[in-house]
Amino acid sequence: MKPPSPPVVWEIDIPLATNPRLLKTLALVSGLAALISSLFMSVILGAQGDWDDIPPLVGILALVGLGLFVSFVLIALIVFGNRLRTRYTLDAQGIHQETIDRTSRLVNRLTVLGGAASGQPGPTGAGLTARARESERLDWRGRFSLQVQPRAHRLIFRNAWRPLMEVYCTPENFAQVEALARHFMHRHHTSERTPARSPLPSYLGHSVLILLAAFMLFTVHDEFDLDLFAPILVMAFALATLWLIPLFGYVVLLVNAGILVSLVLAALEERTSYIRPQERYRHYEVFSDADWALLGFSLLALGYLSWLAWRAARGRLLSRLMRDQDDLTGSGD
Repeated sequence: MKPPSPPVVWEIDIPLATNPRLLKTLALVSGLAALISSLFMSVILGAQGDWDDIPPLVGILALVGLGLFVSFVLIALIVFGNRLRTRYTLDAQGIHQETIDRTSRLVNRLTVLGGAASGQPGPTGAGLTARARESERLDWRGRFSLQVQPRAHRLIFRNAWRPLMEVYCTPENFAQVEALARHFMHRHHTSERTPARSPLPSYLGHSVLILLAAFMLFTVHDEFDLDLFAPILVMAFALATLWLIPLFGYVVLLVNAGILVSLVLAALEERTSYIRPQERYRHYEVFSDADWALLGFSLLALGYLSWLAWRAARGRLLSRLMRDQDDLTGSGD
């Protein structure tokens, strides 16, 4: 039977704190926040030899992650009343999802204003991200497959590694929406363009290499008088380049250039001999084999980070976020 003609428009209250899928997502976000913070601090402390300080810090950050999860659930129950009013529009081009809940929109704007007023980028970024997701569009020209959950009246559109959009239907229109989605996906060969293999292992591999490279840069902090803030900045922006915004690669390149100049100047620095005060020497002239090895590994780390940042900044390596956006809309085709 030929599916009914679109567009199909409906509004629905999406459950929050009683939604198993949302609770799973909140737990994942809270866990990742604790894990990423733990990895950052472990790299910094480990490079300075403070290995004994890592386990208690990880425990504290795990409790912080648990607190975040509990806070999310309480906010969903108390502030949002355990619902999020959403409008869906399905047509021949795709599906448009709009958050029309007034409380949600107000909270997002207050979060942005509060973060900006306090000078904290975290809340500001979270608020801006939430505002951007108030209106999202999935295009049939994208690259995704369809997972159907009839009992929950839910359609899940997935790319090769994660859900891109979850569409909540009413019991009355679920069959109609599913039929239309399958019809347009078949017409546009949407599922056939979805990669069979997940790209996640490659991005996780690069993430591990970024952390190892940052670790090497932290180890030269004392020997070469390197500003501790520089490797922290490189580590943060390199991961952001890989996962979020490729243009952050230019920041990585700039900081890497500063680190390289700092290493060269430290190696060429003239020093006075403690034994013979009248004699002066260049720092590199008294390098031990370990010092040369440390410098060599640090230069390799800078080379890898610069290569990754250059590829991303020039559009040869898309961030995971950008790839997901291409899968959602087909804009990369």
